[in-house]
Amino acid sequence: MHIDLAYLERLYKGDRSRMEQWVRIYLEDAPAQFRSLAECVQRGDDQGLAATAHELRPLAHYLGSTHLLELLERVSNEARGSGAAACVGAMDELIALGTRVEAELKALFDIP
Repeated sequence: MHIDLAYLERLYKGDRSRMEQWVRIYLEDAPAQFRSLAECVQRGDDQGLAATAHELRPLAHYLGSTHLLELLERVSNEARGSGAAACVGAMDELIALGTRVEAELKALFDIP
């Protein structure tokens, strides 16, 4: 699992409706931000890539997805330090993980 459900339960004090509300916010916002990350890499937009990865970090944090958070931090730091081109490998991993997290959330919360 890529989501720490126990973390979510602690964070929202077991309130499943609040957890689902946050998950729905993530599912609405994250796909566009992941597309933006990929577009920044394609354009070589170092600052845009770093900024977008940074913006996604709170979403990952509040899901309890440690690996997603780590990858976002890595992409943000690499974009600032070495440029967008240096982030291609990390971005591939990040996009794949984002897809798995989305599927996992939908399954956990029975969201189509």
